[in-house]
Amino acid sequence: SGLVKCTVVINCQAYGNHYDQKNITETIKANCSDLSKLLLQCSGKKVYNISSSSVHLKVQTPYSLTKQLGEMIVKSFNNPNFVNVRPYTLFGEGDAETHLIPTIIRHLKSGELMKLDPTPKHDFIHVEDFINYMFKGETEIGSGISWSNLEIVEMLEKISNKKLNFEKVTNLRPYDNLDWKSPKELKTNIYRRLKQTYDKG
Repeated sequence: SGLVKCTVVINCQAYGNHYDQKNITETIKANCSDLSKLLLQCSGKKVYNISSSSVHLKVQTPYSLTKQLGEMIVKSFNNPNFVNVRPYTLFGEGDAETHLIPTIIRHLKSGELMKLDPTPKHDFIHVEDFINYMFKGETEIGSGISWSNLEIVEMLEKISNKKLNFEKVTNLRPYDNLDWKSPKELKTNIYRRLKQTYDKG
């Protein structure tokens, strides 16, 4: 397999973090069982297991719980080369179209009505910043600052010189909260990264 020659493995496999991924068996398989099988093949290699900041949530989901278990599986190998890495809310080129920032950008460009819960806050981190910090040895990767959905809208409105046509809704996701941010502050520039994402979107 491709693992034979490589020296660094980044496990990005995940299931259950999208609203339409509701199969519990697949959630356990992707986040736990397949991870165990991968680690058994990686003795002598550096492994980055991409976990999730959702393991900190007060209201847990099947996804966050299986990501917690995945972290425990990694630790159970007692291998210093096996590392759990927790990204906060990733965005950037190649992001899922259903995620917040691509959805806002799409509706800004089309002018179509968007449903928006303006209140929840997230610690948004661009994928390039995440990768850079991961290879510098950081494991809890966010800016340490949380922005509300509405604040993201306002920045993108300024970048695009357009106004978002949105309908205010509440409680779209029961686990959202006002304090979802990394305990460690890392230097980022969200406005510049949002502009980069908008320009390439």
